[in-house]
Amino acid sequence: MNVLNRITMFFFLIVFIAIGLFLIAVSVRSVESEPVLNALDSINQSMTLRVGVGVVGFLLVIVSWAAYQFTVARIQRQKNIAFNNPDGQVSISLSAIEEFIRKIGSSLPEVKELKSDCIATKKGIDISTRVVFWADANIPESTEKIQGIVKAKIQEMLGIDEPIIVKIHVTKIATRTEPKPVVKKGKDKEDVSLPFGGVDFRGE
Repeated sequence: MNVLNRITMFFFLIVFIAIGLFLIAVSVRSVESEPVLNALDSINQSMTLRVGVGVVGFLLVIVSWAAYQFTVARIQRQKNIAFNNPDGQVSISLSAIEEFIRKIGSSLPEVKELKSDCIATKKGIDISTRVVFWADANIPESTEKIQGIVKAKIQEMLGIDEPIIVKIHVTKIATRTEPKPVVKKGKDKEDVSLPFGGVDFRGE
């Protein structure tokens, strides 16, 4: 985090804390209305104070808007990878890479579910992966296997040399459910054939 981000966060922290404390004071009736009204009257009666308050309000609006634009632009940069080809620039959404990683996880027998969040930084691509393993998986070996496969596949797909950091967080260990045997209702009845035919007891 650079210095500009720290200054912006500190500025908004102070502003919101001040507004919050003022509202709390109003709710518990610890702020009298008369001093506030007198301060407003003093501002209205002085051109210098009105100009100063207007300038401060204008600066707050400008700084807030600039901070919003800066934050949105930074998020967009972090969610895309761009590189130059001879015919022009190519931009790849990291959501596509996240879906690619999910499909890699679905192909591994020891993984039940895998989801990733990718961020592009100056140091490379930072991948945070949440994994649900089956109970019969060897977690140390499986996590190392996933890290190696994801890193190799992404480098091969994108053709980049930037470092790829794969962090894994095991969120759950699931138990495989064995299919229940199908129980047939009723028993098969065998046809029993009598060894003799019917007898006619009537006389001829």
